[in-house]
Amino acid sequence: MFSFFTRKKEFSTTSIFSFLQVDLHSHLLAGIDDGVQTESQALEIIELFQQYGYRKIITTPHILWDFYKNTPEIIRTKLEKLRFFLQENQIDLPVEAAAEYYVDEHFLQMLQNHENLLCFGEKKYLLFETGFLNYPAFWEEAIFLIKANGYQPVLAHPERYVYVQNDFNFLEKVLELGVLLQVNMLSLIGYYSLEAKKTAEKIIDANLAHFLATDCHHIRQAKTLQNLVQSPFFRKVQNYKWLNQSL
Repeated sequence: MFSFFTRKKEFSTTSIFSFLQVDLHSHLLAGIDDGVQTESQALEIIELFQQYGYRKIITTPHILWDFYKNTPEIIRTKLEKLRFFLQENQIDLPVEAAAEYYVDEHFLQMLQNHENLLCFGEKKYLLFETGFLNYPAFWEEAIFLIKANGYQPVLAHPERYVYVQNDFNFLEKVLELGVLLQVNMLSLIGYYSLEAKKTAEKIIDANLAHFLATDCHHIRQAKTLQNLVQSPFFRKVQNYKWLNQSL
């Protein structure tokens, strides 16, 4: 008897992202931004990440002063609570925390005051983002101050910014200032938009990207990541020299 329905080709999710080893952008500290709201939600995602083959997670809650007034103290306290919860549930995947800083006047003030900011890796990588439509007028000053304070600036998901989609050459200015680029895996699946997908692929094709990360906020996104394996672009992603492995 013939079936009129076709099944999707099934594949194993075991170790599919082991080539990256480390995820450096996610929102897995409960209740402090638009990411997970409970430790149980974080656990569900982390268990899946462990299955994907990650050996370490660096989670990066938003610091955006108009909405998420997070401080290093708040983030470290939440991190310890998450670590204890993972230990209770016998999860041995290491989890660290930094932050995703929004370039606004408050961020500029922190840099001018030489405050200790949350970074990751031996090179003190500092993850930052801008508005999606327009870059801030003082973006060059912010990058200068990030470097002057001893950090290595990393621009989060440049492919999602409309000003990059409309002017790809803008990234040349960013790279000339010594900024590294972090692409979202979800962009490569078309999760956000077709334009974000095209721009992400263009960044990788041009060998401009440095990090690849999940930017995971909830379990739906975590499960959607699996779709990248079925993309024709996946082999290129696997063979790319990502800096994730150095963290």
